[in-house]
Amino acid sequence: MNAIVVLDTGGRVVHGNPAAQDLFADPAMNAAGVHIDVLLPDSWAGMHVLLSASCPHISRRVMINGRPMLLNASVFFQGSSRAGILCLFQDTSAYEHTISRLKHYKEVNDELDVIINSSFDGLWICDNQARVLRVNPASQKMSGVTEADVIGRPMQELIDEGLFDQSATLAVLEKETAVTLNQRLKDGRRILVTGNPIYDENGGIRLVVVNARDISELNRLHAELQKSRALTHQFRSELSHFHRIQNLGSRFIMRSPVMQRAFETAMRVAPVDSSVLLTGESGVGKGLISELIHEASRRRKGPLIRINCGAIPESLIESELFGYEKGAFTGALVEGKAGYFEMAEGGTLFWDEIGELPLSVQVKLLRFLESNEVTRVGATRPQKIDVRIIAATNRNLEQMVDSGRFRKDLFFRLNVVPIAIPPLHRRVDDIPALILFFLDHFNRKYQRKKIVLPEAVDCLCRYSYPGNVRELQNLVERLVVLTPEDQIAQLHLPEKVRIAEEGDAAFAADEKYDLKSAVQGIEKRLITRALDSAVSQRQAAVRLGIDHTTLSRKIRRYKIQTGSRVFQSRDPV
Repeated sequence: MNAIVVLDTGGRVVHGNPAAQDLFADPAMNAAGVHIDVLLPDSWAGMHVLLSASCPHISRRVMINGRPMLLNASVFFQGSSRAGILCLFQDTSAYEHTISRLKHYKEVNDELDVIINSSFDGLWICDNQARVLRVNPASQKMSGVTEADVIGRPMQELIDEGLFDQSATLAVLEKETAVTLNQRLKDGRRILVTGNPIYDENGGIRLVVVNARDISELNRLHAELQKSRALTHQFRSELSHFHRIQNLGSRFIMRSPVMQRAFETAMRVAPVDSSVLLTGESGVGKGLISELIHEASRRRKGPLIRINCGAIPESLIESELFGYEKGAFTGALVEGKAGYFEMAEGGTLFWDEIGELPLSVQVKLLRFLESNEVTRVGATRPQKIDVRIIAATNRNLEQMVDSGRFRKDLFFRLNVVPIAIPPLHRRVDDIPALILFFLDHFNRKYQRKKIVLPEAVDCLCRYSYPGNVRELQNLVERLVVLTPEDQIAQLHLPEKVRIAEEGDAAFAADEKYDLKSAVQGIEKRLITRALDSAVSQRQAAVRLGIDHTTLSRKIRRYKIQTGSRVFQSRDPV
């Protein structure tokens, strides 16, 4: 029942039916003669105009006690005089619910259209009379027909015209079960079709959905799969050294702005095949970033092969990377051997410590980057390889280029997208999260229940970590194993960590009490942190309370690396 409220010419309630009393939660509203603005704030102004002009309010939407309502108001007369206003409130929640459901059904229908139209397999949908209701684009491409050629036509008629030799739809309707057939098209090609019945609520067949796939494509994919399995089995022992199966989402911890920017850059470059150069100190997580880029790329189903250029003897590095033919040299396997490039086919090749690569091999790597071809040792013909290159180093390649220890052309080929991974002491915001992660890991590994007290966390955050994340990991493991109490306090930390206060950090490593060096160290660290958290050098200068030109001079003086960011000279503060 709709709520009805009668107002006098002054806007006071003279009558409200039970539905109105329930709506406004005021059973005494008739006796009280309350003003309509009390029940429905700021409504009388519009109704007063309505009373003057005798123009009704039609379907005005209002909210009353959290309920959506439509208000229809009109003037009523007593004789020729305006006696008041009749207000009718109609609950619209049911209508809005219906509209919401209709919108949901439309979204589901649109999603179904996208799924059907984007399917790689051909899809035919027929009714229980074997008449074609729908075919997707893949079916049209596969069979050479259009929707206009087949929609509404029975399958038997299409067979009679020679479009195909038999119908899975007719077989399903006859046998009342799923059917798979080897179907021949009019051009002689063979496709594999599977028909599935869709039943109505009474158990009868309502629709038949037929899935079609070109067998020649299946055979090609099967051959590629067999080749991939054989290659994977052959080099399983070698690949196990380079692969780390882990959940990247739970391992990649980033709270600091500088690490978030590195992560965002990695995510932007992951979908494309551009070469990536990861730079940073040892132990900062360059290997983890390479895994992240691989997992987020279109090559994630292919292998990720990691090569430590400094761990392979120079005499063997060429044959290990590019492979060799049988009889290429004394001691070679009779059947020859595939190199890491071939092992990474369709995937990603991660060159760790690229700065250790000999100049002779740098030439071959450059040739691959230019032509995507490699030649086995002892072979005469190159072969095409589809591999993405990610390189990493903890050395300054530009200085190595200047000194002639690294090829300039190779450097520019690798340095398409540089990503600088900052050391841990520049990512102080990450340290508490990393401590908790490693603490949980080693507690579960050693069946302990250790916790780290806040004072110890603060002290750990002040330490410089020359070994970066790897050093922090080892430190937490040592504390979990050796601390006798369940609570790890500051006194349990190693001495070199406990003395690493802000003022001591500049001389804690070598015990030299040089005031000038200590002040410079603190100044460099503060400038670095300001740059990491600011969007421009100018903003960083304001935060430090110095002039922009002074900051630029200090950056050059201390040779502070700003990573992959490009600071704008005219950014607003």
